[in-house]
Amino acid sequence: MIIDNEKQQIRELFANDQKYAQNEKKIQNDFIVSMQVAKYELKNRDDPLLIQAGLTEQKQSVFIIQGKFQTENNIRSITYYMISQLQNQKNQEFFIIYINTELKTYLNLSKFYSIFKEFPCIYFENLQKLFILHGNIFIKSWFWFQNSIQIKVLKQKTIYLDKVAQLLNYQFFKKQQFEKMPAYCKDSSYQQFQQAFNGNHQKIVQQSTNQLYNLELDQYEFTNKGIPLIIDLCVTKLLQNPQNIQLEGIFRLCSAQTQDRQFESFLIQKQYSEILDFDNIIVIANFIKRVLDKLKYSVVPYQFYNQIISIKQYFVQETQALIQQFPILNRNLFTLIILLLQLVAQNSDINKMTSSNLSIVFGISLSRPLEYEQANIQEQYQKIKIINQFIQFIIDNASEIFPNQIINDFLLETGEEQIEQQ
Repeated sequence: MIIDNEKQQIRELFANDQKYAQNEKKIQNDFIVSMQVAKYELKNRDDPLLIQAGLTEQKQSVFIIQGKFQTENNIRSITYYMISQLQNQKNQEFFIIYINTELKTYLNLSKFYSIFKEFPCIYFENLQKLFILHGNIFIKSWFWFQNSIQIKVLKQKTIYLDKVAQLLNYQFFKKQQFEKMPAYCKDSSYQQFQQAFNGNHQKIVQQSTNQLYNLELDQYEFTNKGIPLIIDLCVTKLLQNPQNIQLEGIFRLCSAQTQDRQFESFLIQKQYSEILDFDNIIVIANFIKRVLDKLKYSVVPYQFYNQIISIKQYFVQETQALIQQFPILNRNLFTLIILLLQLVAQNSDINKMTSSNLSIVFGISLSRPLEYEQANIQEQYQKIKIINQFIQFIIDNASEIFPNQIINDFLLETGEEQIEQQ
Protein backbone atom coordinates (compact mmCIF):
# COMPACT_ATOMS: atom_id res chain seq x y z
CA MET A 1 0.00 0.00 0.00
CA ILE A 2 1.30 3.45 -0.90
CA ILE A 3 2.06 5.47 2.23
CA ASP A 4 0.91 9.06 2.62
CA ASN A 5 4.42 10.46 2.08
CA GLU A 6 4.58 8.95 -1.40
CA LYS A 7 1.17 10.33 -2.28
CA GLN A 8 2.23 13.74 -1.04
CA GLN A 9 5.33 13.63 -3.25
CA ILE A 10 3.20 12.83 -6.31
CA ARG A 11 0.80 15.62 -5.40
CA GLU A 12 3.71 18.07 -5.22
CA LEU A 13 5.09 16.89 -8.56
CA PHE A 14 1.77 17.65 -10.25
CA ALA A 15 1.41 20.98 -8.45
CA ASN A 16 4.87 22.07 -9.58
CA ASP A 17 4.33 21.02 -13.18
CA GLN A 18 3.43 24.17 -15.12
CA LYS A 19 1.58 22.43 -17.93
CA TYR A 20 -0.59 20.38 -15.59
CA ALA A 21 -1.26 23.36 -13.31
CA GLN A 22 -2.46 25.41 -16.28
CA ASN A 23 -4.86 22.69 -17.38
CA GLU A 24 -5.88 21.33 -13.98
CA LYS A 25 -9.25 23.08 -13.91
CA LYS A 26 -10.15 21.82 -17.40
CA ILE A 27 -9.01 18.30 -16.49
CA GLN A 28 -11.17 18.35 -13.37
CA ASN A 29 -14.24 19.66 -15.25
CA ASP A 30 -13.83 17.18 -18.11
CA PHE A 31 -13.47 14.37 -15.62
CA ILE A 32 -16.69 15.33 -13.85
CA VAL A 33 -18.47 15.03 -17.20
CA SER A 34 -16.84 11.64 -17.79
CA MET A 35 -17.98 10.48 -14.36
CA GLN A 36 -21.56 11.36 -15.23
CA VAL A 37 -21.36 9.55 -18.56
CA ALA A 38 -19.78 6.50 -16.91
CA LYS A 39 -22.85 6.06 -14.71
CA TYR A 40 -25.02 5.40 -17.74
CA GLU A 41 -22.53 3.90 -20.16
CA LEU A 42 -23.38 0.20 -20.08
CA LYS A 43 -21.44 -0.95 -23.15
CA ASN A 44 -18.14 -0.67 -21.32
CA ARG A 45 -19.08 -3.67 -19.18
CA ASP A 46 -18.87 -5.91 -22.24
CA ASP A 47 -15.63 -4.66 -23.74
CA PRO A 48 -13.55 -7.80 -24.41
CA LEU A 49 -10.30 -5.94 -23.83
CA LEU A 50 -10.89 -5.20 -20.16
CA ILE A 51 -11.31 -7.59 -17.27
CA GLN A 52 -12.16 -6.17 -13.86
CA ALA A 53 -10.65 -8.83 -11.67
CA GLY A 54 -12.21 -7.90 -8.37
CA LEU A 55 -10.66 -6.61 -5.16
CA THR A 56 -7.61 -7.54 -3.12
CA GLU A 57 -7.81 -8.41 0.57
CA GLN A 58 -7.08 -4.72 1.22
CA LYS A 59 -10.07 -3.78 -0.97
CA GLN A 60 -7.88 -2.45 -3.79
CA SER A 61 -9.23 -2.79 -7.32
CA VAL A 62 -7.41 -4.91 -9.91
CA PHE A 63 -7.85 -4.24 -13.62
CA ILE A 64 -6.53 -6.55 -16.33
CA ILE A 65 -6.32 -4.92 -19.75
CA GLN A 66 -5.60 -6.73 -23.02
CA GLY A 67 -3.47 -4.52 -25.26
CA LYS A 68 -5.39 -4.96 -28.51
CA PHE A 69 -7.04 -1.58 -28.89
CA GLN A 70 -8.74 -1.54 -32.28
CA THR A 71 -10.89 1.60 -32.10
CA GLU A 72 -11.53 4.71 -30.08
CA ASN A 73 -14.56 2.88 -28.67
CA ASN A 74 -12.22 0.46 -26.88
CA ILE A 75 -10.38 3.31 -25.23
CA ARG A 76 -13.56 5.15 -24.30
CA SER A 77 -15.28 2.07 -22.88
CA ILE A 78 -12.25 1.15 -20.77
CA THR A 79 -12.01 4.72 -19.49
CA TYR A 80 -15.65 4.76 -18.44
CA TYR A 81 -15.39 1.35 -16.85
CA MET A 82 -12.40 2.31 -14.71
CA ILE A 83 -14.08 5.56 -13.69
CA SER A 84 -17.27 3.76 -12.74
CA GLN A 85 -15.31 1.33 -10.55
CA LEU A 86 -13.12 3.94 -8.87
CA GLN A 87 -15.39 6.94 -8.45
CA ASN A 88 -17.39 5.57 -5.50
CA GLN A 89 -14.42 6.00 -3.18
CA LYS A 90 -12.21 9.03 -3.60
CA ASN A 91 -9.14 7.23 -2.27
CA GLN A 92 -9.75 3.88 -3.94
CA GLU A 93 -6.35 2.31 -4.59
CA PHE A 94 -5.86 0.05 -7.60
CA PHE A 95 -3.48 -2.11 -9.62
CA ILE A 96 -3.34 -2.44 -13.41
CA ILE A 97 -2.05 -5.45 -15.32
CA TYR A 98 -1.48 -4.53 -18.97
CA ILE A 99 -0.99 -7.51 -21.27
CA ASN A 100 1.12 -6.50 -24.24
CA THR A 101 0.22 -8.24 -27.52
CA GLU A 102 2.57 -6.41 -29.86
CA LEU A 103 6.07 -7.49 -30.75
CA LYS A 104 7.29 -4.56 -32.75
CA THR A 105 5.44 -1.37 -31.81
CA TYR A 106 4.23 0.62 -28.82
CA LEU A 107 1.10 2.05 -30.48
CA ASN A 108 -1.45 0.23 -28.35
CA LEU A 109 0.36 1.11 -25.15
CA SER A 110 0.42 4.79 -26.14
CA LYS A 111 -3.35 4.57 -26.65
CA PHE A 112 -3.65 3.03 -23.22
CA TYR A 113 -1.66 5.87 -21.68
CA SER A 114 -3.97 8.35 -23.38
CA ILE A 115 -6.63 7.13 -20.92
CA PHE A 116 -4.55 8.22 -17.96
CA LYS A 117 -3.79 11.64 -19.35
CA GLU A 118 -7.45 12.50 -18.77
CA PHE A 119 -7.37 11.49 -15.10
CA PRO A 120 -6.84 13.98 -12.24
CA CYS A 121 -3.84 13.79 -9.93
CA ILE A 122 -5.66 11.74 -7.26
CA TYR A 123 -5.76 8.69 -9.55
CA PHE A 124 -2.00 8.80 -10.06
CA GLU A 125 -1.61 8.91 -6.29
CA ASN A 126 -3.87 5.90 -5.80
CA LEU A 127 -2.35 3.75 -8.53
CA GLN A 128 -0.28 1.13 -6.68
CA LYS A 129 1.58 -0.50 -9.54
CA LEU A 130 1.27 -0.86 -13.31
CA PHE A 131 2.46 -4.30 -14.43
CA ILE A 132 3.31 -4.70 -18.12
CA LEU A 133 3.40 -8.33 -19.22
CA HIS A 134 5.58 -9.28 -22.21
CA GLY A 135 6.84 -5.72 -22.77
CA ASN A 136 8.97 -5.37 -25.89
CA ILE A 137 12.01 -3.20 -26.54
CA PHE A 138 9.89 -0.50 -28.16
CA ILE A 139 7.64 -0.16 -25.14
CA LYS A 140 10.58 0.13 -22.78
CA SER A 141 12.30 2.74 -24.93
CA TRP A 142 9.09 4.70 -25.50
CA PHE A 143 9.36 6.23 -22.02
CA TRP A 144 12.57 7.97 -23.03
CA PHE A 145 10.70 10.28 -25.38
CA GLN A 146 7.82 11.27 -23.07
CA ASN A 147 7.97 14.42 -20.96
CA SER A 148 4.52 14.82 -19.41
CA ILE A 149 4.26 14.60 -15.63
CA GLN A 150 1.59 11.90 -15.99
CA ILE A 151 3.89 9.60 -17.95
CA LYS A 152 6.81 10.27 -15.61
CA VAL A 153 4.74 9.10 -12.64
CA LEU A 154 3.50 6.05 -14.55
CA LYS A 155 7.08 5.18 -15.41
CA GLN A 156 7.99 5.21 -11.71
CA LYS A 157 5.15 2.81 -10.95
CA THR A 158 5.74 0.43 -13.87
CA ILE A 159 7.07 -3.09 -13.38
CA TYR A 160 7.91 -5.25 -16.42
CA LEU A 161 7.21 -8.97 -16.23
CA ASP A 162 8.39 -11.54 -18.78
CA LYS A 163 6.20 -14.37 -17.49
CA VAL A 164 2.70 -14.51 -16.06
CA ALA A 165 4.00 -16.62 -13.16
CA GLN A 166 6.01 -13.65 -11.89
CA LEU A 167 2.73 -12.19 -10.63
CA LEU A 168 2.93 -14.85 -7.91
CA ASN A 169 5.59 -12.70 -6.27
CA TYR A 170 2.92 -10.15 -5.38
CA GLN A 171 0.54 -11.00 -2.57
CA PHE A 172 -2.39 -9.11 -4.08
CA PHE A 173 -2.63 -11.50 -7.04
CA LYS A 174 -5.17 -14.23 -6.34
CA LYS A 175 -6.58 -17.28 -8.09
CA GLN A 176 -9.73 -15.49 -9.24
CA GLN A 177 -7.61 -12.94 -11.10
CA PHE A 178 -5.66 -15.71 -12.79
CA GLU A 179 -8.85 -17.42 -13.92
CA LYS A 180 -10.05 -14.25 -15.62
CA MET A 181 -6.92 -13.85 -17.71
CA PRO A 182 -7.32 -14.72 -21.42
CA ALA A 183 -5.88 -18.05 -22.50
CA TYR A 184 -3.32 -16.59 -24.88
CA CYS A 185 -1.59 -14.89 -21.93
CA LYS A 186 -0.92 -18.16 -20.16
CA ASP A 187 2.60 -18.59 -21.46
CA SER A 188 5.13 -21.31 -20.69
CA SER A 189 4.85 -20.46 -16.99
CA TYR A 190 1.22 -21.65 -17.04
CA GLN A 191 2.14 -24.93 -15.33
CA GLN A 192 3.92 -23.14 -12.51
CA PHE A 193 0.80 -21.05 -11.99
CA GLN A 194 -1.52 -24.01 -11.78
CA GLN A 195 0.75 -25.84 -9.39
CA ALA A 196 0.92 -22.80 -7.12
CA PHE A 197 -2.84 -22.40 -7.01
CA ASN A 198 -3.81 -26.05 -6.85
CA GLY A 199 -1.00 -27.31 -4.63
CA ASN A 200 -0.47 -30.02 -7.21
CA HIS A 201 3.19 -30.71 -7.96
CA GLN A 202 2.50 -33.62 -10.27
CA LYS A 203 3.39 -33.29 -13.91
CA ILE A 204 0.76 -31.33 -15.79
CA VAL A 205 -0.09 -32.14 -19.39
CA GLN A 206 1.47 -29.59 -21.74
CA GLN A 207 -0.76 -27.22 -23.64
CA SER A 208 -1.26 -28.34 -27.19
CA THR A 209 0.22 -25.14 -28.62
CA ASN A 210 3.60 -26.16 -27.17
CA GLN A 211 3.83 -28.66 -30.00
CA LEU A 212 3.88 -25.78 -32.47
CA TYR A 213 6.02 -23.21 -30.68
CA ASN A 214 9.28 -22.85 -28.76
CA LEU A 215 10.98 -25.62 -30.72
CA GLU A 216 14.37 -25.78 -32.36
CA LEU A 217 14.11 -25.60 -36.12
CA ASP A 218 15.19 -29.21 -36.68
CA GLN A 219 12.46 -30.46 -34.30
CA TYR A 220 9.71 -29.65 -36.80
CA GLU A 221 8.33 -32.07 -39.34
CA PHE A 222 9.90 -31.22 -42.71
CA THR A 223 8.90 -31.58 -46.34
CA ASN A 224 11.33 -33.07 -48.84
CA LYS A 225 12.13 -29.47 -49.84
CA GLY A 226 13.65 -28.80 -46.41
CA ILE A 227 10.86 -26.55 -45.10
CA PRO A 228 8.81 -27.10 -41.91
CA LEU A 229 5.56 -28.67 -43.07
CA ILE A 230 3.38 -26.26 -41.10
CA ILE A 231 5.08 -23.28 -42.79
CA ASP A 232 4.81 -24.93 -46.20
CA LEU A 233 1.07 -25.41 -45.71
CA CYS A 234 0.54 -21.80 -44.65
CA VAL A 235 2.57 -20.25 -47.47
CA THR A 236 0.89 -22.54 -49.99
CA LYS A 237 -2.50 -21.37 -48.74
CA LEU A 238 -1.46 -17.71 -49.02
CA LEU A 239 -0.39 -18.24 -52.62
CA GLN A 240 -3.46 -20.27 -53.54
CA ASN A 241 -5.26 -17.11 -54.64
CA PRO A 242 -3.45 -13.91 -55.78
CA GLN A 243 -5.98 -11.87 -53.82
CA ASN A 244 -4.75 -13.37 -50.55
CA ILE A 245 -1.48 -11.44 -50.53
CA GLN A 246 -3.27 -8.34 -51.79
CA LEU A 247 -5.25 -8.13 -48.56
CA GLU A 248 -4.68 -4.68 -47.05
CA GLY A 249 -2.56 -4.85 -43.91
CA ILE A 250 -1.60 -8.51 -44.30
CA PHE A 251 0.91 -9.55 -41.59
CA ARG A 252 -0.04 -6.44 -39.61
CA LEU A 253 -3.71 -6.94 -38.77
CA CYS A 254 -4.77 -8.78 -35.60
CA SER A 255 -6.76 -12.00 -35.72
CA ALA A 256 -9.39 -13.36 -33.36
CA GLN A 257 -8.11 -15.67 -30.63
CA THR A 258 -10.87 -18.20 -31.22
CA GLN A 259 -9.89 -18.62 -34.86
CA ASP A 260 -6.20 -18.71 -33.96
CA ARG A 261 -6.88 -21.61 -31.61
CA GLN A 262 -9.03 -23.40 -34.18
CA PHE A 263 -6.28 -23.10 -36.78
CA GLU A 264 -3.64 -24.34 -34.33
CA SER A 265 -5.90 -27.26 -33.45
CA PHE A 266 -6.08 -28.30 -37.12
CA LEU A 267 -2.28 -28.29 -37.30
CA ILE A 268 -1.80 -30.20 -34.05
CA GLN A 269 -4.30 -32.85 -35.14
CA LYS A 270 -2.76 -32.91 -38.64
CA GLN A 271 -6.06 -32.06 -40.30
CA TYR A 272 -4.21 -30.65 -43.29
CA SER A 273 -7.19 -30.60 -45.62
CA GLU A 274 -8.83 -28.20 -43.16
CA ILE A 275 -5.77 -25.93 -43.40
CA LEU A 276 -5.97 -25.74 -47.17
CA ASP A 277 -9.69 -24.93 -46.91
CA PHE A 278 -9.25 -22.36 -44.14
CA ASP A 279 -10.47 -19.01 -45.42
CA ASN A 280 -9.18 -16.52 -42.83
CA ILE A 281 -5.96 -15.27 -44.39
CA ILE A 282 -5.10 -12.99 -41.47
CA VAL A 283 -5.07 -15.97 -39.09
CA ILE A 284 -2.72 -17.86 -41.40
CA ALA A 285 -0.42 -14.87 -41.93
CA ASN A 286 -0.23 -14.25 -38.19
CA PHE A 287 0.56 -17.90 -37.52
CA ILE A 288 3.61 -17.68 -39.80
CA LYS A 289 4.83 -14.66 -37.82
CA ARG A 290 4.13 -16.37 -34.51
CA VAL A 291 6.14 -19.47 -35.40
CA LEU A 292 9.13 -17.33 -36.40
CA ASP A 293 8.84 -15.21 -33.26
CA LYS A 294 8.67 -18.27 -31.02
CA LEU A 295 11.42 -20.35 -32.57
CA LYS A 296 13.77 -21.37 -29.80
CA TYR A 297 16.66 -19.97 -31.85
CA SER A 298 16.59 -17.18 -34.40
CA VAL A 299 16.22 -18.05 -38.11
CA VAL A 300 19.38 -16.02 -38.73
CA PRO A 301 21.87 -17.77 -36.41
CA TYR A 302 22.97 -15.66 -33.46
CA GLN A 303 26.62 -15.64 -34.51
CA PHE A 304 25.73 -13.47 -37.52
CA TYR A 305 23.78 -10.84 -35.57
CA ASN A 306 26.75 -8.61 -34.66
CA GLN A 307 28.17 -9.04 -38.15
CA ILE A 308 24.94 -7.68 -39.65
CA ILE A 309 24.85 -4.80 -37.16
CA SER A 310 28.36 -3.76 -38.17
CA ILE A 311 27.68 -3.62 -41.94
CA LYS A 312 28.08 -0.02 -43.14
CA GLN A 313 26.82 -0.47 -46.68
CA TYR A 314 24.85 -3.30 -48.25
CA PHE A 315 25.94 -5.11 -51.41
CA VAL A 316 24.28 -8.03 -53.17
CA GLN A 317 27.37 -10.21 -53.43
CA GLU A 318 28.38 -9.79 -49.78
CA THR A 319 24.80 -10.49 -48.66
CA GLN A 320 24.73 -13.66 -50.75
CA ALA A 321 27.97 -14.82 -49.13
CA LEU A 322 26.57 -14.16 -45.67
CA ILE A 323 23.34 -16.08 -46.28
CA GLN A 324 25.28 -18.96 -47.81
CA GLN A 325 26.95 -19.49 -44.41
CA PHE A 326 23.61 -20.22 -42.73
CA PRO A 327 22.89 -23.88 -41.89
CA ILE A 328 20.83 -25.44 -44.68
CA LEU A 329 17.53 -25.54 -42.75
CA ASN A 330 17.92 -21.92 -41.66
CA ARG A 331 18.87 -20.86 -45.18
CA ASN A 332 15.89 -22.62 -46.74
CA LEU A 333 13.39 -21.07 -44.33
CA PHE A 334 14.98 -17.62 -44.55
CA THR A 335 14.91 -17.71 -48.35
CA LEU A 336 11.29 -18.87 -48.45
CA ILE A 337 10.15 -16.08 -46.12
CA ILE A 338 12.05 -13.42 -48.07
CA LEU A 339 10.61 -14.59 -51.39
CA LEU A 340 7.14 -14.52 -49.84
CA LEU A 341 7.70 -10.98 -48.55
CA GLN A 342 8.96 -9.94 -51.97
CA LEU A 343 5.66 -11.08 -53.51
CA VAL A 344 3.70 -9.22 -50.83
CA ALA A 345 5.74 -6.05 -51.37
CA GLN A 346 5.15 -6.22 -55.11
CA ASN A 347 1.46 -5.73 -54.31
CA SER A 348 2.01 -2.86 -51.88
CA ASP A 349 -0.08 -0.46 -53.96
CA ILE A 350 -3.04 -2.64 -52.93
CA ASN A 351 -2.07 -4.19 -49.59
CA LYS A 352 -0.17 -1.11 -48.29
CA MET A 353 2.64 -3.38 -47.09
CA THR A 354 5.83 -1.96 -48.56
CA SER A 355 9.21 -3.58 -48.07
CA SER A 356 9.84 -1.04 -45.31
CA ASN A 357 6.64 -2.01 -43.49
CA LEU A 358 7.36 -5.71 -43.91
CA SER A 359 10.91 -5.32 -42.61
CA ILE A 360 9.56 -3.68 -39.44
CA VAL A 361 7.13 -6.55 -38.95
CA PHE A 362 9.62 -9.35 -39.70
CA GLY A 363 13.02 -7.86 -38.81
CA ILE A 364 13.45 -9.20 -35.29
CA SER A 365 11.34 -12.24 -36.15
CA LEU A 366 14.10 -13.33 -38.52
CA SER A 367 17.18 -11.97 -36.76
CA ARG A 368 17.42 -11.32 -33.04
CA PRO A 369 20.30 -11.28 -30.53
CA LEU A 370 20.90 -14.10 -28.11
CA GLU A 371 19.72 -11.76 -25.37
CA TYR A 372 18.74 -8.12 -25.12
CA GLU A 373 20.91 -5.79 -23.10
CA GLN A 374 18.32 -4.10 -20.92
CA ALA A 375 20.88 -1.65 -19.56
CA ASN A 376 21.04 0.24 -22.85
CA ILE A 377 17.59 0.33 -24.39
CA GLN A 378 18.38 3.16 -26.79
CA GLU A 379 21.29 1.20 -28.27
CA GLN A 380 19.09 -1.88 -28.68
CA TYR A 381 16.49 0.23 -30.45
CA GLN A 382 19.14 1.42 -32.93
CA LYS A 383 20.27 -2.16 -33.55
CA ILE A 384 16.72 -3.22 -34.32
CA LYS A 385 16.48 -0.39 -36.85
CA ILE A 386 19.66 -1.66 -38.52
CA ILE A 387 18.29 -5.20 -38.69
CA ASN A 388 15.09 -3.86 -40.26
CA GLN A 389 17.11 -1.94 -42.86
CA PHE A 390 19.07 -5.09 -43.69
CA ILE A 391 15.90 -7.15 -44.15
CA GLN A 392 14.40 -4.39 -46.31
CA PHE A 393 17.51 -4.42 -48.51
CA ILE A 394 17.16 -8.18 -49.00
CA ILE A 395 13.44 -7.91 -49.85
CA ASP A 396 14.10 -5.09 -52.33
CA ASN A 397 16.93 -7.03 -53.98
CA ALA A 398 15.62 -10.57 -53.60
CA SER A 399 15.72 -11.29 -57.33
CA GLU A 400 19.45 -10.54 -57.43
CA ILE A 401 20.34 -12.11 -54.09
CA PHE A 402 18.46 -15.31 -54.96
CA PRO A 403 18.89 -15.52 -58.76
CA ASN A 404 17.20 -18.36 -60.60
CA GLN A 405 15.17 -19.16 -57.48
CA ILE A 406 11.43 -18.82 -57.20
CA ILE A 407 9.22 -19.44 -54.22
CA ASN A 408 7.80 -22.66 -55.67
CA ASP A 409 11.29 -24.17 -55.51
CA PHE A 410 10.78 -24.40 -51.75
CA LEU A 411 7.16 -25.59 -51.70
CA LEU A 412 5.51 -28.90 -52.44
CA GLU A 413 3.70 -28.70 -55.73
CA THR A 414 0.12 -29.12 -54.55
CA GLY A 415 -1.97 -29.31 -51.44
CA GLU A 416 -2.72 -32.92 -52.26
CA GLU A 417 0.99 -33.72 -52.37
CA GLN A 418 1.39 -32.22 -48.90
CA ILE A 419 -1.40 -34.36 -47.52
CA GLU A 420 -0.36 -37.57 -49.28
CA GLN A 421 3.18 -37.24 -47.97
CA GLN A 422 1.77 -37.70 -44.47
